[in-house]
Amino acid sequence: MTLDQMDKNKTALITKLDTSGVLLKKFYDMGFIEGSQIKLIRKSPLNDPIEVKISSYYITLRIQEAKCIKVRYE
Repeated sequence: MTLDQMDKNKTALITKLDTSGVLLKKFYDMGFIEGSQIKLIRKSPLNDPIEVKISSYYITLRIQEAKCIKVRYE
C-alpha cells in the first residue's frame, strides 16, 4: 500500500520509495529511508496534504508525494 492509503494514527514501515531524481533526494534528506518507521498523523479535509511523523519530525506531504512511498503495517 502507499502512504496516502494509510489509516490515521497508524504506524507502518517504509518498504520502497517509488521515485527517482530530485524527489528521491528530497525524501532521503527528510529521513524517508526504507525500513524507517512512519506514522500518519492527520489528513486535511480534502486529503491533501497529509502530516506524518518520521523519527521525531513532523512533515507535511502532498498526496502526489505520498503515493510514491510504499509502506506496510508492522
